[in-house]
Amino acid sequence: MEKLILKHTVINAAQHNGKADVKAVLGKLISEKPELRNRIKELIPEIKKIVKDVNSWSSKEQQKKLKELGFTEKKRSKEKKGLPDLPKAKKGKVVTAFPPEPSKFPHIGHAKAALINFLYAKKYNGKFILRFEDTNPESVKKEYYDAIIDGLKWLGIKWNKLDYISDHIKKYHDATEHLIKKNKAYACLCKQSEIKKNRRLMTECKCRNNDTAKNLELWKEMLTTLEEGKASVRLKISMSHKNATMRDPTIMRVLEKSHVRIGDKYRVWPMYDFGTALMDSWGGVTHRVRSKEFEMRTELQQFIQKSLGLKSPYITEIARFNLKGVPSSGRIIREMIKNGELLGWDDPRLTTLISLKRRGFVPEAIREFLISTGVSKAESVLTWDTLESFNRSIIDSKCNRYFCVFDPVEIEIRNAPEIKKVKVHLHPDFPKRGYREIPVNVKKILISREDFEKFRGKEIRLIGLFNIKLDKEAEFTSKKIVTEMSKIQWISEKNIPVKILMNDGTEKEGLSEPEIEKLKVNDRIQFMRFGFCRLDQTKPKLIFYFTHK
Repeated sequence: MEKLILKHTVINAAQHNGKADVKAVLGKLISEKPELRNRIKELIPEIKKIVKDVNSWSSKEQQKKLKELGFTEKKRSKEKKGLPDLPKAKKGKVVTAFPPEPSKFPHIGHAKAALINFLYAKKYNGKFILRFEDTNPESVKKEYYDAIIDGLKWLGIKWNKLDYISDHIKKYHDATEHLIKKNKAYACLCKQSEIKKNRRLMTECKCRNNDTAKNLELWKEMLTTLEEGKASVRLKISMSHKNATMRDPTIMRVLEKSHVRIGDKYRVWPMYDFGTALMDSWGGVTHRVRSKEFEMRTELQQFIQKSLGLKSPYITEIARFNLKGVPSSGRIIREMIKNGELLGWDDPRLTTLISLKRRGFVPEAIREFLISTGVSKAESVLTWDTLESFNRSIIDSKCNRYFCVFDPVEIEIRNAPEIKKVKVHLHPDFPKRGYREIPVNVKKILISREDFEKFRGKEIRLIGLFNIKLDKEAEFTSKKIVTEMSKIQWISEKNIPVKILMNDGTEKEGLSEPEIEKLKVNDRIQFMRFGFCRLDQTKPKLIFYFTHK
């Protein structure tokens, strides 16, 4: 049975960048021997043990075992599927846009919308516009503008034009006045609560019957003296329309707040649909790919464009996107930060770009992951595992290996050969990359308590050193490398304390080997049999961010 589990574990590891999965191995085992289905509870502990051992082997060790078992690695085909064609798209004529509101740090969902629009512009030799929809002075902040620009640049997204709605407010005032004069819009003095109630009941308010002169008079008062919340401008469409967004929507409102970019220059600002619809047309946008949460708003935005004699872009809606169980709402995240439930916008539990970057994810992996999710409307549950697999496939070969022990147990090794230091490959699969030196004192070897309790009384190998029978007073057994033997990391009396911020927000303290001090901030490494980490700071203590296993 052990050989059968080992076979499927090694095969699964070879197919998944050296990391076998317990559930996948169990599935293959049951598929080959259905009679084992009644022994699942008995099998799982043994599968977990073998999976953990195999995952600690180097790629060469796994390949060697594959050959011994009579198998060769079948590499997964990496067929790159391009984006589907855009309707009515012509080379050199396509203009796309990504219009974030600078009211929070960008997360991986924003990144997908930005990336897809950027790639479509690139595919058709067109233009890509980054446009800040900064029409709410109360919520926009400089740090959010900067975070969006920095995050997109980090992902390799480039734009042909950087634009801001706040630079076009006078044009919105002119467009509003035009609509009022054409009797397509009216000034409304109703309170927001009353407007919401009337829209729900499909009831017109008395303001709808104002004549043009009255509407223009109120409009001028909005621009000068009317207080916030006292009046708004609404489109005159239909209060009985089946699409609730078409029931005389508000297009302009008074906001008496200073704007971070332009100060107190304006006091009347456009609502979302009015703002984005006009900017799409004024900017010459031909195609937009956006989340399907805006699907019901397309009709309204096209109505606005038609009312002003403007062209409408071709809109493609795709499924909303974020990872399972991760908050993405700016309001919720701000509240959690305020309450101390999150460390900040770069908290490792979030999928903000600043968090992913700080944890050690690389932009290439995020781009490949986002493209793999496609551009359909079909909802799917996406998990950290999938994103991590893309990242692992890129960084695994680039990250040097180091030892780190946690909750250390000190052991003394009897009858051991006299060794002052050992040389261990920086990466077992790339010996030409060089070595690191680890000082040795066989009277004081430190290993993780978890390993001590798991392997006590058994023969194991101290990686790069020799084999021992493990106990507080361990016994040297041999220097011979045995493929099937469990291997653990270790350090000696010369060691460096490190702190690791884990992906659940907790901290883990450990001791690492001396050469860890040669690392620089932003270096990515793998603590063997623990996981990939990025060095975040070196003083006063080495602090790492855990990336993933």
